[in-house]
Amino acid sequence: MKKITTTIKRPFLAEIIAGEKKVEYREMKPYWKKRLDGLSLPFELRLINGMQKHAPEVTVIVGKISPNARTRQYELHIRSVVKHSNWDKRRRVPKVPSSR
Repeated sequence: MKKITTTIKRPFLAEIIAGEKKVEYREMKPYWKKRLDGLSLPFELRLINGMQKHAPEVTVIVGKISPNARTRQYELHIRSVVKHSNWDKRRRVPKVPSSR
């Protein structure tokens, strides 16, 4: 299964992990057109909040891509959450890595 990695803002990451957000939106620009063209569905989408080593992240399965001409966005329909890391699901905050 193909995997795409990109960044996401923290409130949206929290909603996806909690199961509240089922659609991720990306602008209809040449960058995303090139990345999404030719992908076979379903595929894995890895969303990272930040660039640090222990950044919170979630990996989801995208089952459908819908281009929305009115909003000029791609709608990536999330089928399921595969895994998440560096995130406290109960408190909805990043986990602080333990220093050894």
